[in-house]
Order: sequence, then structure tokens, then C-alpha cells
Amino acid sequence: MPCPKCRHENSEAAQYCGRCHAPLRYTCPACKHVQPQGGICEKCGVDFSKYAAMLVFQAQDDSRKAVERSRRSYQAVKQVLLLPVTGGISLIRYVLGILKGE
Repeated sequence: MPCPKCRHENSEAAQYCGRCHAPLRYTCPACKHVQPQGGICEKCGVDFSKYAAMLVFQAQDDSRKAVERSRRSYQAVKQVLLLPVTGGISLIRYVLGILKGE
């Protein structure tokens, strides 16, 4: 199998070129179809770069949600620990803020 980049002849089982290390086969991230060129899947039509961008955006969104959950848990624990000091006033404000959607 010739490398599309440097035209070096490789074995049929090779995944990468023996000379320039360019990929010889691309696997579709959606349907796992193996094909000789990247870009758009021949089988399902998925654009590899758009699919990868979507996965990155999903991971960023999941990360933001996890940080927000962590922040809310921290704030709740903080209010409970401050209960003896503030007499419960800050806890009441915190709960009212949650109910209002702040």
C-alpha cells in the first residue's frame, strides 16, 4: 500500500507509513468504518473534524457542569459550617437565593 504523503510502499497491515509516519487508514469516530482517506466517512457520511469538534464541546460543557456542581456543594457545606457563627441567617439567605435562581 503506497503512502499518500510520501509514496513509500508499506505492507497492507500497516496502520502508519514506515517512512513518514502518516496514517494509512482512518477510522470513522461514529461508525468505526476503516477507510484509506480522512475527511468524510464513506459509509455514514460523518465529517471527522465536525465530529471531533462536537466531542470537544461536549467535554467542555460536562466540565463546566461538574465545576458548577462542585461550587454549589462547597457553598452548601460552607453555610452549614457557618451556622453556629451566623445563627442561621446566612443559611436562610443562601436557601432563598437558590429558590430565586441566583
